[in-house]
Amino acid sequence: MAHDPDEIRNVAFVGAGGAGKTTLCEALLHHCKVTSRRGRVEDGNTVTDWDEDERDRQQSILATPVHLPWDGHRINLIDTPGALDFIGESICALAAVETAVICVSAHDGVGVATRRIFRSARDQGLACVVLITRVETENVDSDALYAGIQGALGERAVPINLPNAFGSKSSGVVDIFASEIPADLQEQAAMFRQQATDRVVECDDDLLASYFETGKVSQEDLAAAFPRALRQGNIVPVLHVSVDRGVGMRKLLDFITHDCPGPSTRAGKALRKAVDAEGRTLDVATDSPFSAQVWKLQVDPHVGRVAFLRVWSGSLASKTHLVVNRTGETERIGDVLEVQGKEMHPVSSASYGDIVAVAKVEDLHIGDTVSDGSTSWNYIPIPVPVPKVTLAIEPKNRNDEAKIGPELMKLADADAAFVAEREQATGELVVRGMSTLHLDVMLKRLGRRRVEAVTHAPRIPYLETVQARGEAMFRHKKQSGGKGQFAEVHLKVEPVARGTGFEFADEVVGGTIPRQFIPAVEKGVRETCAHGVVAGYPFVDVRAIVHFGKYHDVDSDEHSFKLAASSAFRLAVKAARPVLLEPVMHVTIEVPSRFMGDISGDLNTRRGRIQGMNQEGDTAIIEAEVPLSEMMHYSTELRSLTAGEGDFEFRLDHYDVVPAHVAGDIIAKHEKTMAHA
Repeated sequence: MAHDPDEIRNVAFVGAGGAGKTTLCEALLHHCKVTSRRGRVEDGNTVTDWDEDERDRQQSILATPVHLPWDGHRINLIDTPGALDFIGESICALAAVETAVICVSAHDGVGVATRRIFRSARDQGLACVVLITRVETENVDSDALYAGIQGALGERAVPINLPNAFGSKSSGVVDIFASEIPADLQEQAAMFRQQATDRVVECDDDLLASYFETGKVSQEDLAAAFPRALRQGNIVPVLHVSVDRGVGMRKLLDFITHDCPGPSTRAGKALRKAVDAEGRTLDVATDSPFSAQVWKLQVDPHVGRVAFLRVWSGSLASKTHLVVNRTGETERIGDVLEVQGKEMHPVSSASYGDIVAVAKVEDLHIGDTVSDGSTSWNYIPIPVPVPKVTLAIEPKNRNDEAKIGPELMKLADADAAFVAEREQATGELVVRGMSTLHLDVMLKRLGRRRVEAVTHAPRIPYLETVQARGEAMFRHKKQSGGKGQFAEVHLKVEPVARGTGFEFADEVVGGTIPRQFIPAVEKGVRETCAHGVVAGYPFVDVRAIVHFGKYHDVDSDEHSFKLAASSAFRLAVKAARPVLLEPVMHVTIEVPSRFMGDISGDLNTRRGRIQGMNQEGDTAIIEAEVPLSEMMHYSTELRSLTAGEGDFEFRLDHYDVVPAHVAGDIIAKHEKTMAHA
């Protein structure tokens, strides 16, 4: 049944791998008596890491929701992967919650994944909390740990409780606003108390004015303003836990239920923005008709497609209908399902704030908006990262040729950061993912679907064009005893602005080519463009002008003019300084500052052009333009250069001319392939 939105708290546990998110989820489920014993990642018996790949690798790969009761509230927790290889799952999970709990290991401190997920959470408008885990770790430099967190996340990150000790002597946490604080923590607590107070009073003009006048603020006023400061992002509270020693668990649960925002603390407006049919951004009131967003898809071989929904307004009953706003199609659903790890139980309905699932709704994709049909808007897309690694894929045997495409699409539907598509420029079927590990996992799943495949490095989607004007003619003449073939075509080619594509112009005068054959001339040129002239890549950014020709009353036909036009175009291109164009990517690289020199030098060896360098705390951010051909294995190589601490994002920026020495190798390879074909 639907739950009272006032009592719901939706939280995602995010952060770097090794921070103990899954272990913490297990401990909380056991602490709240949801499970009779605490599962262990090493034993493969945790509630959230239920997938076969997760148990084999002993790491989270999927974002998995669970729920637990605490102090009259229902807490929906989503355990997410920590590895950047599977960050798409984490980002999608953020689209279903109000609060991101960013787990940071006391041993490891802040990593690149922590910064990345924090930015995504803030971009999506979430309240953010930092949770320092594993406080039982020995030899922790707490000052350096807190400085690292503030350096990465900003001065808004302020501890609001402190462990009485790090290491084996840790036995509890102390509230920085408590009346009694151990002597060895008083100085540190006073500093953080001042920082927290400054952050909280900024969210309330009256409170800020009173604070300036008196220099004081009551505990009651601070407590009342704190949740608003958290929602508005004025403060990022830092808490501490040790699962092994049972430290800070109750404090964490109390904080989530009492201070973190819930569905009803949004002043009647949805946290997630929507866009109407005219493209205008709007807020959706929680008392609007039913609407929800798909944040996760699971393709089960027995149940079929299972869509995980975050309900943002209204309510949804079991065994009713919903409308997919993207298509306008009405879909009938069975039971609304409550999710606890891999277990799903039917409930009668779901209300705004609930995280539920529906099964066997086929035409749904991650990010889709579903409703009761009375709305015409869609929630904003989930900002899934762009895949970084590409492989060409083909079936291992002919029996799988018809199966590989549909099965890859099912995998792509269930993972927003995994893409399977036909590369237009090369004709290859390719798969794209966040890393080689990500693709390894996806291909292993393909194998379990009884589709055997082989992969290899993909061809780079080069393009061809001309840099000058050229002109040529070709006469196609063939006599075979009966009706012959005859056509003569005179063509000019010239470059047009980058990105224009292909243009065709007819400047024939005097009927030297009859009107009925002009379309055949254009078709011959277009087909040649599609297959390329120089190295077998599509020809773009060229204007072809037919201006003269000859025909024969009996022997001329469309086929003859098409062949003549194709050959004339090839000859004209060769006279117009043809070149290859390569995709150039805009790359943003984020590494610890100590690696900046190594990364800059490496980019120079990749024909990269550095556009700028910035430093945020101890993190260096490098912007560069690099040819795609030099980035094919960069995910693995960057991690090797930075001991696993580097990350990057890239997007296609433009196409540029391939240097002559590089183009020569590409053309020679193509000619060798054609010779052996």
